[in-house]
Amino acid sequence: MDAGKITPMMEQYLKIKAAYQDTILFYRMGDFYEMFCDDAVEASRILGIALTTRDKGKANPVPMCGVPYHSASGYIAKLIKARKRVAVCEQGEVNGKGLVPREVVEVITPGLITEDNQLEREKANYLMAVCKEERGGAYGLAFVDISTGDFRVTELRAYADFESEVARVDPSEIIALQETLVPDGFYGTLLEGMFRLEKAQEILCTHFRTIGIEGLGLSGHHMATCAAAMVLRYVQEKQKGALPNIIALRFYNPGRYMILGANTKRNLELFASITGGVSGSLYHVLNQTVTSMGSRRLADWMAFPLMEIVEIDARLDAVEELKESMSLLNGIRKHLKEVYDLERILGRISSDRATPRDMIALAQGLEQVPEIKGLLAGLTSRMLAELSLDPLIPVAQRIRETLVPDPPHRLGEGNVIANGVNTELDELRNIRRDSRKWIAENEASERKNTGINSLKIGYNKVFGYYIEVTKTHAARVPERYIRKQTLVNAERYITPELKEYEAKLLGAQDAIFEIEARIFRELRAHVVSYTVDLKRTTDALITLDVLAALAWVALQNDYTRPQMMKDRGIEIRGGRHPVVEKVLKPGEFVPNDCRFDPEADTLHIVTGPNMAGKSTYMRQIALITIMAQMGSFVSARQARVGVADRIFTRIGALDNLSAGQSTFLVEMNETANILNNATEQSLVVLDEIGRGTSTYDGMSLAWAVAEYLDQRKARTFFATHYHELADLARRHKGIKNFHMAVDESDHEVVFLREVRRGAIGKSYGIHVAKLAGIPEEVIQNARFILASIGRKAKTVGSRSEAPLQTSLFETRTSADTPMLKEIGQLDLSRTTPIDALNLLYALQAKMGKSG
Repeated sequence: MDAGKITPMMEQYLKIKAAYQDTILFYRMGDFYEMFCDDAVEASRILGIALTTRDKGKANPVPMCGVPYHSASGYIAKLIKARKRVAVCEQGEVNGKGLVPREVVEVITPGLITEDNQLEREKANYLMAVCKEERGGAYGLAFVDISTGDFRVTELRAYADFESEVARVDPSEIIALQETLVPDGFYGTLLEGMFRLEKAQEILCTHFRTIGIEGLGLSGHHMATCAAAMVLRYVQEKQKGALPNIIALRFYNPGRYMILGANTKRNLELFASITGGVSGSLYHVLNQTVTSMGSRRLADWMAFPLMEIVEIDARLDAVEELKESMSLLNGIRKHLKEVYDLERILGRISSDRATPRDMIALAQGLEQVPEIKGLLAGLTSRMLAELSLDPLIPVAQRIRETLVPDPPHRLGEGNVIANGVNTELDELRNIRRDSRKWIAENEASERKNTGINSLKIGYNKVFGYYIEVTKTHAARVPERYIRKQTLVNAERYITPELKEYEAKLLGAQDAIFEIEARIFRELRAHVVSYTVDLKRTTDALITLDVLAALAWVALQNDYTRPQMMKDRGIEIRGGRHPVVEKVLKPGEFVPNDCRFDPEADTLHIVTGPNMAGKSTYMRQIALITIMAQMGSFVSARQARVGVADRIFTRIGALDNLSAGQSTFLVEMNETANILNNATEQSLVVLDEIGRGTSTYDGMSLAWAVAEYLDQRKARTFFATHYHELADLARRHKGIKNFHMAVDESDHEVVFLREVRRGAIGKSYGIHVAKLAGIPEEVIQNARFILASIGRKAKTVGSRSEAPLQTSLFETRTSADTPMLKEIGQLDLSRTTPIDALNLLYALQAKMGKSG
């Protein structure tokens, strides 16, 4: 761009753009937001809008595109989804002649979305800050949803725990001082410079108006303090208007919650199915909430399963009490359905973004509270009895008295404030209401006075009110008419009387808008003064919605209350997979029992063919554990569950080619994480280990992994196709064998999907291949080869002369092998090292390998 020929407007644009280079700048020009230069090229591609140019006649025209300001929200949402940042630049009032003043009023990033139509209704939108101590290695982690004001912070020591916590929260955006602190797959924003503890404390104390950070629960947590301050400073710089909605900070100890890593969330399909949709997930089954805010709280309970039995039982007590009375439960849910998303509505009210309809929705929600409170009277469970349901009648009354029952979406469209609220407003409305009558009377009077029966009075935004006369009657136009516009077949005029009334009418309209805006601001200020109480009541409604939903889903799906235990035991009778059973016909799912003895058991090996139900069985144990610890009834006839500190899963693996990782490397990385971090209180679910490498390597690894977990006494369920691993149960008393039952009667193989004690001796892989549609010729040939291997023939057809080994860990009796017999007769307590070495030489000589 030629700097010498830049217009004042473009000079202003470039100056503003220089301060927001990492954003797409929405530059307000009248009724449009315009984008220029590279922003225009990029935005037009993402938004699918026309790319034009400014100053087309010049040698290097400036690319430009634009969107209407009234529909900008949808376009911004599309850019944010494409992981772009948007700076919104508004125009101010013009003081005399000259350039319109403009300034950026907000920067929208994935973690700083405020518009309701840009947010997911059932998912929190967290902005997270992370930082790491230079010495000592502590990690600080803070996250906030500015649409609700939910602000939490914690501190962790191990990187694995830090990574798991990030995956648990699943933020939309992470801000960090170092790129290495943003885990793969997350949207990151790097901040410049260092962040000192003293500055962090100052930011927090200033915002929360406290003398020190002790009252915020941050004493001694330096990295947590810095992370929380990073969040506040970022919001202040980008979305300052959202700060009033952040009125509290909660420090939490990760040790109070079960750890759920990214692999576990994915493998167990907690929030999304393997295909990516919500349908087919545990969340989809459990989410019977009737409000959006309840849906978000349910997801939070799922992501943060409790570990304190007292807290778990408090939730279970409440669910049980609601479940016992269908009429009570129906009544509560009926009234909750009339409650809108008060959590986000309060956020918009606090940040001065509320619409008149938001206020009406708040009043309607508060009006349900007395009815709900009456239904809960007499209930004894602690959580229900302690719900703080203040109806805040003065707030609802003030809203109803101030606003019309069905106001428009936006302030500034008129008809927002109810009649009788303001005398001046009522008088101005009378003027506007009588305008049509005055225009009609004036038109009739002018026709009579001029004798022009076709004369009419009209209005447009350019000229205001005018009198239109066809050219046929031009000679009859009186001298007091002032010509304003000439058309093909008519002339348009104005008169002093008409312009005087127009000024009065338009003045009334402007005055109406101004008075309504002032009254609405006063109403907002009144509501804001109750913010703390409103948030408390809203939180109680959210909690009630989740508890009622869990009671409802328990009734609908025949769930039972689990008994929580402090030990490592698991005892499930008639356990079912809560998701799989929903896609099958009623009664088709086969329930299974599980008994994991807290003293005697360490690892359950589950063998059986593919499609027999091994994975489903193990997953349902993990899901029942999560459901129990989040305070839900579970999909079983009876369940006693020992609290788990974390759940590990190794189920399947996909190549991570972009990171240069093969299936086997991904599998080993996940297995290493389990082996390094599992405790006796953990629950480990392993579905095949070592299948990504050669048979013997894989089998050896699976064997070694199982023995290691047995030594660590981690509660483990281990599914495998390596039947040789069944021998582990004879070597280790804590390892038990189980298998998926198969019926082979009448030359047919039927998978019974029942878990039974003991190992299984076949894999039934050929049968599964047949079910999958493998050609019969291939199936028959495979059976021939298998039979040959089974007979340990020296040849398979004519392709091999060597006997085939059927088992890596195959054992032989002393009668079969003389050398083993000789070794078995040794008295090792009296055998010296030299004697043992001489014996080895002798054995080698017998094998023909000496020298």
